Amino acid sequence: MTKNTDTFQPLNSFEISGCAVRRWNIISFWGQEWTNPDPLEVRSSRIYFYYPDEPVEERWAYREIGQARGVRGCAAFTPEERWVFIADDGAVYAVGGGVDGFEASITSRAHYFFSNVKCIQSGNAYAVGPRRKVYVRESADGWHQLESGLFPQGDQTALDSSGFSDVDGFDNDDIYACGGSADLWHYDGTAWKRVDVPTNSNLYRVCCAPDGLVYILTSDRWVLAGRNASWSVIDQDLTTARFESIVVFGNRVILSTESGLFEIVDGDLRLASLPPKPPMRSNSFLAARDGVLVVAGSRDACSFDGQSWSVIFKS
Repeated sequence: MTKNTDTFQPLNSFEISGCAVRRWNIISFWGQEWTNPDPLEVRSSRIYFYYPDEPVEERWAYREIGQARGVRGCAAFTPEERWVFIADDGAVYAVGGGVDGFEASITSRAHYFFSNVKCIQSGNAYAVGPRRKVYVRESADGWHQLESGLFPQGDQTALDSSGFSDVDGFDNDDIYACGGSADLWHYDGTAWKRVDVPTNSNLYRVCCAPDGLVYILTSDRWVLAGRNASWSVIDQDLTTARFESIVVFGNRVILSTESGLFEIVDGDLRLASLPPKPPMRSNSFLAARDGVLVVAGSRDACSFDGQSWSVIFKS
């Protein structure tokens, strides 16, 4: 693990592509070096760790994790507390509790692609990908595929336009996975079942909120809200930009576009009622846990503790 100064030069040539919060004082970012603009090419990838309560010279650490097309991460708490990062090919890197290194890949099957990993309700990490792939991390080196019901007999769905880009849940037996063209599924702890929604748009991000509803970002500027068999579209005229990220911060549902922050209150979309945020190039990535909201773009990030904002980095 390499540590650096407050300017933290290892961030300068890398573009951040995500963030996560493990504790209020343990925040992670991940990014890649885009010397080649081709998104299909592998590139140098790093994960970064930020400790806001440490002395300035000890606040940053980073780890090189080699070449990858994409990296995602989350803080998982079952079966043990760990950072869990995955590359798009299923390679797994875990950090925490004295562990710092690669685990066995999610699957040994070739040509698999994973689009996200997320911790559900402070429990296990779940990894999802196109063609309706869902895996749960049950132990170090041990991922279990949840596929019962996802491919019903006689299903004529073209899997190239279906599959999952995100997952969230209220519990391990109440999980939603979304992606593709209106491809939303619910897992009850035993099997998956297709959920009908009032849109044909691609589904991008899903968030299970404390109000008991599921919120889903679409490829258009709409947000789906509902649960089980009851769904509606939250109409809005605040922005024409696509929503990029959605998180629960306390009891609030916060959304971001490239240029703004919003929240859902009593079924309506509103500008987020937060103090003025430090200027940023973009607000693409959100993370929240333990009383902290993190907003990040490819070159900058800041955090909100419920009272005030703090700049984490600008590069």
